[in-house]
Amino acid sequence: MFVRFVVGTDRENHRWLTGIITEARLLRDGGQLAPYQAAWLEDAYAWLNAHLPCPPFSTSNWGPEAVSWFKDTAEPSIKKMWEIAVLLEEHGTAVRLLRSKNPGKIIYEDDFQIVVREWKRL
Repeated sequence: MFVRFVVGTDRENHRWLTGIITEARLLRDGGQLAPYQAAWLEDAYAWLNAHLPCPPFSTSNWGPEAVSWFKDTAEPSIKKMWEIAVLLEEHGTAVRLLRSKNPGKIIYEDDFQIVVREWKRL
């Protein structure tokens, strides 16, 4: 099973929703976080960078349809994402957890996550 955190509600098509890392960065960069929240977010990002491999988005030609999903066994990373989700919800941002056994064609994989091209539905 795989999980993905996105910003949006159940009524919205998940294919158009942004991941919570991007949304939290937008809040921070827009000056919408209190200084202690911005510092906490930086610590959360540092933790993720230290414990989670970064898929090679910038050097690949995957395109914008490639999205990351956590393996359900990546419990410490998922816990950190829940903490970021709480921060977003405190700022009125709806967060949604997606679950899938087969979210798309895997184009990258490590011990904690996959990157997929989601299946297209006609």
